[in-house]
Amino acid sequence: MVALVTGASSGIGKDIAIELAKRNYDVILVARNEEKLNELKKNIEKTYSVKAYIKICDLSVANNCVSLHDEIYKEFGCINILVNNAGFGTCGYFTQTDLDKELKMIDTNISALHILMKLFLQDMVKINNGYILNVASIAGFMSGTLMETYYSTKAYVVRLSQSV
Repeated sequence: MVALVTGASSGIGKDIAIELAKRNYDVILVARNEEKLNELKKNIEKTYSVKAYIKICDLSVANNCVSLHDEIYKEFGCINILVNNAGFGTCGYFTQTDLDKELKMIDTNISALHILMKLFLQDMVKINNGYILNVASIAGFMSGTLMETYYSTKAYVVRLSQSV
């Protein structure tokens, strides 16, 4: 059994990868920080007797998401679990926060999640097997000053997950 976890280098993604390894899943760890992923891979393989694979990927670039899916499918076939966890936020007055950073947030929190969910779900539907966990936030259920873009991206995650 194989699970792919995005944003696996720290936080919730790292913890989910460890929990999946405890449950005897081989894990594909996806993030940008190679050093942290190597450390996690070493820890998982030593502690849980499963395989951990590293994929360094900037998911804010749409073509990288498509390439990641294609590479994973060629190497593993249809995976059992996709954990769409990669994402980030920024804080500040909407009129003063950096537009480029916010657009990158939208690309990571929305576009990457959407692309990966669609491509991996298409694989799973073909074999009638698989699970997807899209990690959102309580922020997806409300509005929030000083983090308007983050809250909005998480609302997209909630609504897409509910709709599909």
